[in-house]
Amino acid sequence: MTGPRPRRTRTFALTAAQAAVQGGQGAGERITMQSLICAAVPVEAAGSIPEEWQTVLRWCTGTGIAVAEISARLHMRLTPTTVMLTELRAHGLVTHQPSMSANESADVKLLWRVRNGLAQI
Repeated sequence: MTGPRPRRTRTFALTAAQAAVQGGQGAGERITMQSLICAAVPVEAAGSIPEEWQTVLRWCTGTGIAVAEISARLHMRLTPTTVMLTELRAHGLVTHQPSMSANESADVKLLWRVRNGLAQI
């Protein structure tokens, strides 16, 4: 017979239930699944923050990481991950590079550079 299972932390608890934080942002400021997240401070300088936030800061040190990748690594749905990252940004712990606009994503020269870069791998 096994003992009781430990309680699982709900995703809204990790984000401090700040879903409204993202609502008032403009399209260029909004963190989306394609946004690139970079740590603004080292984990050691962040002070006392939740363990999940520390983990995200470690992953985002250096070149940064896409929101979708963070969500997958945390095994967390995209919406709570985005809200958590918005809160991290509000605390000045991360920065983000917005995803490309429709005009930028249709840029043929950019697509060729991406194709050529992938061919070199």
